Amino acid sequence: MSNSILVANLNRLITDIKIITGSMSILDQSVAAKDSIAQSTALDAINFRIREIAKLTMNIGILSFSIDNILVELSSPTPNAKILHDLMDTQLDSLRKAALSEILTLSI
Repeated sequence: MSNSILVANLNRLITDIKIITGSMSILDQSVAAKDSIAQSTALDAINFRIREIAKLTMNIGILSFSIDNILVELSSPTPNAKILHDLMDTQLDSLRKAALSEILTLSI
């Protein structure tokens, strides 16, 4: 994979991480407001984006992202936002840092 394609994919990964972080914030707000429609929408967005992030990390080949437990929680009848945070926050932050580091390395 050429450096420009790799950098584009890393930038897309960072964007996807920002989007899923926003979806998690919406989920938190909707849980607090007991807004089931917003919760469902946020969970759908998280489900989609988590799969996209997993595909990107496989394509990039330098990062790993485990989604099995996240998908199990998302498929439960009432997914728990706290558990989702526990499963995703650290991984997403590590991915973001690794992607930024790789972009910096490739641009030198």
